[in-house]
Amino acid sequence: MRCNPVFLSKVSVTSQGYILQCLNVAAIPCQLYAALTCVHCMLAILAVGTNFSEPRAWPQPFGQWKDAYTVRRFWGKTWHQMVRRDLTLFGPHCSKRNSWDPVRTEDSSVDKPKEREPWGRRYRRLCYAFICSAFMHVCGDVVLQFRVWDDFSSTRASGTMGVPNLIGYSAPYFLLQPVGVLVEDAVVEVGKRMGLQEGRWTRMVGYAWVWVFTSFSLVFSVDGLKNAAQAGYPAGEGIGIGVTSIEILADRNFGVEVAPVMSSWLSGM
Repeated sequence: MRCNPVFLSKVSVTSQGYILQCLNVAAIPCQLYAALTCVHCMLAILAVGTNFSEPRAWPQPFGQWKDAYTVRRFWGKTWHQMVRRDLTLFGPHCSKRNSWDPVRTEDSSVDKPKEREPWGRRYRRLCYAFICSAFMHVCGDVVLQFRVWDDFSSTRASGTMGVPNLIGYSAPYFLLQPVGVLVEDAVVEVGKRMGLQEGRWTRMVGYAWVWVFTSFSLVFSVDGLKNAAQAGYPAGEGIGIGVTSIEILADRNFGVEVAPVMSSWLSGM
């Protein structure tokens, strides 16, 4: 990100072709993935090392990438589930027996087949969860907007005149996810009725589908976040990443400055 001029300008991340577009839109989620994993590992080492908790109390925050062959499975198994319980508090739920309700003897002797939840209720709950997720991320946009207002008011006599609006850029990506789930569920249902069975090739198609859908649905949010970082953190301050170990090793062992080389190469794309 520090070497790519796209992240230091207002040009869209799609301007460098589809391959680099995929890498550009994956840059910010990969940073979040690495940051959450690093913090989780440090807290786990501290808690287990001080005998405060057992290792089993610290499961991995993210699942296996091999499970992400549908958008539904990506959000349900691969990505972190830290706020899933909170996001699913809203919306319709299956009726469950309360702990104080009397137990019926006839129900315990007969094994009834599990009743499938109506598809309308499932999708409504899914939509509610992603709407709540979008609202939660928009709150982060609001925090950044106040930072921009503060910077502009302190540097310009005109106050907040001409300040770009940053609120809402995070929302479209999350609001598009139920659409992706609905489309893939319809395709899977059609495939089942045609006699197709899940296998290696269907999963390969699923991986490609998730990749393409994510690469396009993330563009607007990444462009907005990139422009917000430039407005809120001048001179790339918000995008600034310290010198990496790869850059240090390349400079010491081969005398190659990776950042200028990468920047000049990406500028020609």
